[in-house]
Amino acid sequence: MSSFFELTHKINYEFKDHNLLEKALTHSSYRKINENYEKLEFLGDRVLGLTISKKIYFTFDQDSEGDLAKKLALLVCKKTLIKIANKINLDKFLRFSKEIGEKPLESIKANSMEALIGAIFLDSGFTSTEKIVLDLWEEEIEKIDLSQHDPKSRLQEWCLKRKKLPTYKIISKKGPDHEPEFTISVAFDGELFAIGKGKNKQDAEINAASILLKKIEKY
Repeated sequence: MSSFFELTHKINYEFKDHNLLEKALTHSSYRKINENYEKLEFLGDRVLGLTISKKIYFTFDQDSEGDLAKKLALLVCKKTLIKIANKINLDKFLRFSKEIGEKPLESIKANSMEALIGAIFLDSGFTSTEKIVLDLWEEEIEKIDLSQHDPKSRLQEWCLKRKKLPTYKIISKKGPDHEPEFTISVAFDGELFAIGKGKNKQDAEINAASILLKKIEKY
């Protein structure tokens, strides 16, 4: 495992209690150690949500509640957490079983990122944690664009202009319960049709909508 100094330098924070940092970086698979990041992840998720909610409330003060909710969802989602984790090379410091595959590792990075936030909060309080989170998320907040990230809403708006709604249907659900794969179709007016896949229904619907929008552009 790389020196913690590199990580603390990247987040611009030095832990008083290094046990909290180690715990935030430890997956439950690691040497069957009882101390892992799960409880810190729970805490960090709430601290992150509050921090981002407060920031976007004042930054996008003309937005509706619905738009703020969509922006919050995008800024704290797994994809964004992984992006931030990659930004600080978090995977270099994680402790997990070498038997873990590539896909689960992505989830571990996202979960550990939340745990790291929870650890900073316990180590120093909200003010320090807020500053670190906002520094790390600054670019994501500045460039957020719902029209680019919400294909389901874009598709629905296009369909409503034509007085009809898109229809989503579950085609299949495969894989184990802890790592399912959903296949969902979306259709409009019997002429336009697309299929998307994802780890949950929402992701599959979003992917299907995105594919259909690309077809519409060529229609």
